[in-house]
Amino acid sequence: MKSFLFCFSTDDGCLDGYSTEAHLERLLAFCEEEKIKMTLFTVPLSFEKKSKTYSSILKNMISQGHEIGQHGLEHTRFEFGIPPEMILDLPHEKENKEFVRTHRPEIEKQLSVSVITSRLRNGREILEQNLNCKIKGFRGPCLSVCGNLFTALVLEKYAYDSSKCFQPGAWDILNNKKEIKIKPITKKDFDAAQVKGDMKTLPLTAEYTWYLEKDKLEITFDLARHDLDACIENDIPFVPVCHVSPIQEGNEPLLGFEFYRRLIAYGQEKAASMNKKFEAVTMSEACNKFFSKSQE
Repeated sequence: MKSFLFCFSTDDGCLDGYSTEAHLERLLAFCEEEKIKMTLFTVPLSFEKKSKTYSSILKNMISQGHEIGQHGLEHTRFEFGIPPEMILDLPHEKENKEFVRTHRPEIEKQLSVSVITSRLRNGREILEQNLNCKIKGFRGPCLSVCGNLFTALVLEKYAYDSSKCFQPGAWDILNNKKEIKIKPITKKDFDAAQVKGDMKTLPLTAEYTWYLEKDKLEITFDLARHDLDACIENDIPFVPVCHVSPIQEGNEPLLGFEFYRRLIAYGQEKAASMNKKFEAVTMSEACNKFFSKSQE
């Protein structure tokens, strides 16, 4: 029986304003309730400043089968690349969008392979030494990327990257656009996202629960269902992303959890209808399962 790989990924681990201890523990409780595994992309310098309070939570996560990934170094906008337009269009990114417009050449000049490699190593060492675990995956803060980032990730022998995104339509909803451009997701898109070298790419679909508002619940759920259908029908991993605190801080308490309960149930039903096994796995597990299968 084929498997449908569901990868619940979470960004901004330990980052001020977006990841309180209480919210992280509640998110982990949700994962236990739903019997799913989480990959928490954690900000190294933020973790280092709070390691005394966060270490036990993250170590407990790892012991329960969850995974820690690396989320930049200090989560500045341009430390590993430039965010995509859909993110720069968000209201709180107005100044950064203008900075990119007027300073793009200077930003790109500073993103050499050597500079990026140093930042990757620094962040990876902080997490590995404090948590006694192997950091295998990376996701750029605000999905910021550049060509030299992928070169550096390959050189540093990361197992996978998850900075590329399939579905910009979710940000159309966040940006209150009248026309939501829903992009098809195909195996061809997945293959095109891969880079040269041994590192694999596991693109995320979208962020569906960023301060989710009740009046946007159904249109957002329809989009997530479209993306899940596309992934399961094309036999590729489904990788949604949420953020530790924003998933719990919409205009109705815990609406983000309601959203994912429905989506998980839908995914299980969809997989069963296609005679596939629903597997909620970490990103590393998905990488191993999917790419070893692809090479058979």
